[in-house]
Amino acid sequence: MSTINTLTEFLTQADTQFQLFDMGRQVRPLPSDTFVRIEQQQEPYPWPLQQHAWLGVHFFQAAESRHYLWFLKFALDERGLLIGSGPKLFMDQVVETLGYKLTGDLDEEKAQRLADNPYTFRPAEAKMASLHAKLARQLEQAPSAYYDALCHYLAAPGDEGWQALGLQGFADMAERLQDERNLALVCKALPKLPQAPLYALCQSLENVPLPPAVQGALFERIGKEQEGAEPDPETLAYLCRALASCNGNTMRTNKLLTLLQTQPSPALLLAIAGRLWPDLKVPNLLGLFLEQLALQPTQFFNQVFAELVTLPALRDDMLARLRDPARSDALGQAIGRLFAAA
Repeated sequence: MSTINTLTEFLTQADTQFQLFDMGRQVRPLPSDTFVRIEQQQEPYPWPLQQHAWLGVHFFQAAESRHYLWFLKFALDERGLLIGSGPKLFMDQVVETLGYKLTGDLDEEKAQRLADNPYTFRPAEAKMASLHAKLARQLEQAPSAYYDALCHYLAAPGDEGWQALGLQGFADMAERLQDERNLALVCKALPKLPQAPLYALCQSLENVPLPPAVQGALFERIGKEQEGAEPDPETLAYLCRALASCNGNTMRTNKLLTLLQTQPSPALLLAIAGRLWPDLKVPNLLGLFLEQLALQPTQFFNQVFAELVTLPALRDDMLARLRDPARSDALGQAIGRLFAAA
């Protein structure tokens, strides 16, 4: 076996077919050719979270019917470049445990040794459900047992019945919105869903491209919430997050501007920083976002600002704001406290 320096080489030489997913801010495919360049430090990881790359690795061997998933996290430097020692140490531990045969049955001892690997993690339940739904659709497998129950509930949503629904059903539905029946169910249910099933649906929608009709239904529900006597910050944040996989557009940016002006909240700031950060490329939205962020407690400001600086697409914009002479006194003071804490 020749020297192996990257995860791609490792999976290739182990004779597996594989694909990669980002599991950090959202669940989305990571093209293999992009990851090769990331492994070679030719470009930064595009979606860092807490200065790590969070990966889902789906692999199998053509001769076997079983499919496998690894969930791996690797450290990144301040520019978002992969620190190569992490993948190398992970691969060394896998080879020590399994050799180069990555598929087949694991005995309990080997399974435990892999689980104790410091480079593995368990995704949040909603993200796990979204990835399983994506793979099921891709592999032309039937949706989960929760799917039919969810279809029945969405046909007549109410305060009863949702308690027995599983997150996997919502993820299966989100992956099947091209089906006209599903599209109609979701659009008609969105205005009426109680809080808990609405949040579950939004967590699944944020990981899939949305048909225009669903986008429109989400904007209508946001408007309805805004017009209420006491708009709920968490509900507004979840509804905004649901739009995360859509291409940025003026309507979404304008809605975020309005919400930051009229109903700013920590939940909304986190939704924008975590899921809707591409909209912060719009200068006036970034300016308003940072002004609202500066009004939050120091630790909150520092953590969110630090996260946004690590995003390669936003790094220059964020650093430029450190020197912006037009910033408010509140933002200037918050930035001063950020440097003092560094």
